[in-house]
Amino acid sequence: MCLTAEAIALFLNIIMVPEITSEPGRIIVHAESRDAHWVAVEDEWCTMAPQIDRMARFAALKAD
Repeated sequence: MCLTAEAIALFLNIIMVPEITSEPGRIIVHAESRDAHWVAVEDEWCTMAPQIDRMARFAALKAD
């Protein structure tokens, strides 16, 4: 999933996570379950968090 710079700024303000780390080209949102990494790709910020969450849910289903 990718967001524009304006959309990622709005998203980060809305979620109000107390711990966010940033460095050039990367934003790390430290959530309760795991960290979400956002990476600058051209003029957007992209994350694999939705795909990682989906894989974790499927893995949990297979384990049952």
